[in-house]
Amino acid sequence: MVKVKFYGKLRHIFGEEMEIKGISTVGELINALEKKSEEVKKIKEHLLFSINGRQVKSGESIKEGEEVAVFLPPTGG
Repeated sequence: MVKVKFYGKLRHIFGEEMEIKGISTVGELINALEKKSEEVKKIKEHLLFSINGRQVKSGESIKEGEEVAVFLPPTGG
């Protein structure tokens, strides 16, 4: 099981955190999130991820018990 924490707009969609079973890559996490919310399909290209505080890309492996943070880049002007 992997603990996933959400920040910014994603927190409004998914809540503060959830645990997800059966994923082993960030790409699989994206697919799991798409199944839970259509909104993810619109923003998935902009999602950023970190595993245990280290920023990673979508092909990165996720091990049991790791903590993944999902967020969008900051915006503003």
